[in-house]
Amino acid sequence: MQKYELLFILPAKYTDAELVEMSNKVKGICENTGVKVTETHHLGRRRLAYPIKNVRNGNYILFYFESDAAAAAKLNDVLRLTTDILRHLVTTRDPHLTKIPSLVEEEPRRDRDRDERPARFERPAPPPPPKEKVNIEELDKKLDQILTEEIL
Repeated sequence: MQKYELLFILPAKYTDAELVEMSNKVKGICENTGVKVTETHHLGRRRLAYPIKNVRNGNYILFYFESDAAAAAKLNDVLRLTTDILRHLVTTRDPHLTKIPSLVEEEPRRDRDRDERPARFERPAPPPPPKEKVNIEELDKKLDQILTEEIL
């Protein structure tokens, strides 16, 4: 028997009680195809990258199971025909994976980004004060005065 994982997305329209019921329904489908589900993890509700069947948000659920290759392929075919599941993916489980990846973020992403980035619109620096215009005649008089003074 080889270890596999099944990640599937259910629409966000279900309540928590209905979500548990749908998860048990998928678990029953898995057991009917001959696989042994060892762990179940609800990874949270997320916004989808693009609409699937006119749905924008989904609940991610992860199953770890043990099975032979033929039963895993059969499970994949059965889940493809299930209308309640938006998307699913059956893969072999990484033996080095010890921690379940979390799709639920601890803090909202927008608040974290807002603290790190500078403000979008900064006030421009005030323009420098206008320079005084110098008259050439006055400048020549001052230059002559400086040159004619005696140096002590």
